[in-house]
Amino acid sequence: MNRSSTKTIGESIRSYIAENGLGEGIQRMRIFDAWDLLSAGGVEVKRYTSSKFYKDRVLTCKIASSVARAQLRPYLESLRKQLNSLLQADLVDSIKLT
Repeated sequence: MNRSSTKTIGESIRSYIAENGLGEGIQRMRIFDAWDLLSAGGVEVKRYTSSKFYKDRVLTCKIASSVARAQLRPYLESLRKQLNSLLQADLVDSIKLT
């Protein structure tokens, strides 16, 4: 083994992710996991979210309860800011509830 081209484990993982096109999928999963941690207006979003979709910096979430959806609507901007804060990056421009 040639030691002149050694890499740290972190560098090797980043290289593997880039070479195999996994970055976007991992980013999407981080967004979905962060969404599940949020709550607003007394509503835990994970409890009422039946599906999530992320494309073009827009997170679309299907909320199973119309009451919960109505309670969350006034907090969308706050939820977006919380989400980006948890992600430590500005990845979500808007949230749509369906």
